[in-house]
Amino acid sequence: MDTSLTDNAVPLLSIAGDNEDQQISEPVLQVLNIKKVNAQPGTPDRYRLVISDGVHYIQAMLSTSLNHLVASDPPELDKNHFIKLLTYATNVVGNRRIVIILTVEVLENPGERIGSPAAWDNTVTTQTNGPSASTTGDDVVMQDVKPSTKPAVAAATPVKKAGGAGGAIKKNGSAGGGALANGHIYPIEGLSPYQNKWTIKARCTVKSEIKHWSNAKGEGKLFSVNLLDDTGEIKATGFNDEVDKLYPIFEEGKVFYISKARVNIAKKQFSNLSNEYEISFGRDTDVELCEDQDSAPQIKYNFVELSHLSELEKDATVDVLGIVTENGTLAEITTKAAKQLKKRDLTIADRSGFNCRLTLWGKTAENWQDTDNGVFAFKGVRVGDFNGRTLSMGGGATVVANPDIPEAHDLKGWYDVEGSGKTFASHSGGAISGGSFKKEDFKTLDEVKNDDSLGMSEKPDFFAARATIILIKAENMWYPACPSQGCNKKVSMESDDQWRCEKCDRVYEGPEYRYIMSMCVGDYTNQIWINGFNDVGVQVLGRSADDMQRLREEDESSFTKALSDASGKMYEFTLRAKAETYNDNTRVKYSVQRINPVDWVTAAKNMLADIQSYGL
Repeated sequence: MDTSLTDNAVPLLSIAGDNEDQQISEPVLQVLNIKKVNAQPGTPDRYRLVISDGVHYIQAMLSTSLNHLVASDPPELDKNHFIKLLTYATNVVGNRRIVIILTVEVLENPGERIGSPAAWDNTVTTQTNGPSASTTGDDVVMQDVKPSTKPAVAAATPVKKAGGAGGAIKKNGSAGGGALANGHIYPIEGLSPYQNKWTIKARCTVKSEIKHWSNAKGEGKLFSVNLLDDTGEIKATGFNDEVDKLYPIFEEGKVFYISKARVNIAKKQFSNLSNEYEISFGRDTDVELCEDQDSAPQIKYNFVELSHLSELEKDATVDVLGIVTENGTLAEITTKAAKQLKKRDLTIADRSGFNCRLTLWGKTAENWQDTDNGVFAFKGVRVGDFNGRTLSMGGGATVVANPDIPEAHDLKGWYDVEGSGKTFASHSGGAISGGSFKKEDFKTLDEVKNDDSLGMSEKPDFFAARATIILIKAENMWYPACPSQGCNKKVSMESDDQWRCEKCDRVYEGPEYRYIMSMCVGDYTNQIWINGFNDVGVQVLGRSADDMQRLREEDESSFTKALSDASGKMYEFTLRAKAETYNDNTRVKYSVQRINPVDWVTAAKNMLADIQSYGL
């Protein structure tokens, strides 16, 4: 074997935070076990490793930027692999030292464990660590490590790469002229609440407006920035005096050194980042502009196609790239706190064949310039579930017009050549011409009814079905909606000719009725009840909910005939299955995501292929 494990690597890793003279460069270790750690919703998966030097083993966490090494098929990094730690850090979590692997070189896999390693006692105490009496058998126990509620005894310390440059710590005297530029640079990925001495070098990707608040406890103001380096992204917030001190310094797109701030558990309701932690600026916080503005990465995107939005949970945050096909008008609403807020609804589309409503707020909505089919990259927008799927650009989200990235150039080229002539599908259940159904996605309704797992997981399930409408439920077919463009909220009657929308804080002479349909559909095997929104009702009945409401009031027999005429027709559906609980009763609800007339030519070809597969 060409590679050998580094002697005494685990003990040196464990005490690296206490004694710089014993820090170890590029140790070679063996991976004994890999375990996927349950992440919080909306955050990347995390992987915990057990690494060994042949005599002792210790727990480690893999940087999320390295997840592909484990998640690939087959995995590039697996059990028994030798690895060389190029850059890493040690964190104290719950009074235990955890190695954070930031960059790594995967070496050979001998196919077996080297030696009979014992667990190294990595508890942070005032005494010297030593081997514990843990098991030395083949099954290495991977204990769950939970953060302590009290500060750890020692803070995590970044560890050098061989040669003292290019690793987790970097000397940056040439990058800037201030004191911070000459200090040790710590990776964002390695930050935790159990450290207090660190300096990061990061690009400011987002700078919020200054926000003011007033409540029973007093008044105040705050602002926030998102900071990005090669290992991750984190949100940082300043309050009151720190606003006056630091807000003028930060600029979007610039690179800064930041030190002497606190790291706290992230408040997910106020952040669209996946980081488990966030930074809070204090009176001693130092911020310096870095002279080398190319030394930190640009904005990173993880684009999700619009067709996949229905697979995401409500309030998830995503990055999307789209063509703006409709520029909405500027509107003003009154919030529950009686504040006036500007908004603007856009419609964006991408090459997945779907479009989606995206709402801008505040100054972003006010400053929006109408665009003629421009390409825009939206980062950190929030997913809503009203009437299907919508997007909202709240605090912390960013938008870039015509970004100079390959994905944007490809999208613009596709739209100019063929996309501009397409009719796009909608997550409101729209009945859209165009867009195909995959043969493998189809299920018979009997398969749906007998699949006990369908719709029962945390995320919804999706499938296609070819079915005939048997019955349309005539009761509660629609609701009175706000007639303002893009609102669609239910309005309440104040008098005979007065309808009030609480969201818009306006009174209208009449509502716009919108469908909320319930239909029984069946195929040759079984039948189920499905639900659809306004676009589905228009497709099925061939008229608006306003028309059907008037028809019901003026001519009951014609209304009944309209329902009868719509029954007995076959469609191809994309359906969303998700379990819902009401009054302690759980049932699976099937919602229409897409509805099309049957493509008889394709259906016949698929049937012929099935017959031929039997060899008849």
